[in-house]
Amino acid sequence: MTVTRDDPTTRTGNGWLRRVLALIGILTCLFVGVVLAYVYVGTLLAFVLAFLYLVAVGVGVSKLGVPGSDPEFKEFGASLVLAVIVLLMATGAGADAWHNMMLSSGRDVRAVVVSEHVEKSSRGSTTRTYTLVSRGEGTVPGGPLKPDSERFNPGDTVTVRMDPAGRVAPKLPGEADSPASLWLAVGLNAGFALILLWFARP
Repeated sequence: MTVTRDDPTTRTGNGWLRRVLALIGILTCLFVGVVLAYVYVGTLLAFVLAFLYLVAVGVGVSKLGVPGSDPEFKEFGASLVLAVIVLLMATGAGADAWHNMMLSSGRDVRAVVVSEHVEKSSRGSTTRTYTLVSRGEGTVPGGPLKPDSERFNPGDTVTVRMDPAGRVAPKLPGEADSPASLWLAVGLNAGFALILLWFARP
């Protein structure tokens, strides 16, 4: 009778892969939580979840790697720096993608620009927002319009996509339909997952 024995290397590899997938799943859930907290609750809860995200990255990389393979903690430090950069960029993209998803069930209305607000940051960038009034419906719910590039003047008539419940600010239809933010958020998270696989390789 032939007895088949499991290869210890295979068992180790499978266990490592399961732990990596579990880490990526935890980070994905935390990232979604950061985005939703940022959109609906406030920056404090988003900051707490972001801190937990970084803790999970640090613990995950340190536990998954081979002991002694990173004596100077270079990969550990690099993973945390990358995590901060990816989290900041992906949160902004994710929030914008969630904004667009909420507007997907909204409707297009014709509105008149009644005022323009110009805000200049210390870095020299200029942000323009526009208060809109929809004919027959009053002020467009959700807040002022903040277009990516187009500029308007008081009295101009524009078509915007709005959420009747006022949960998010209106957008120009072309910007609301754009999938760029969604793909950016997905791409950043997928890229970071591949980097984690490299840092935590056995």
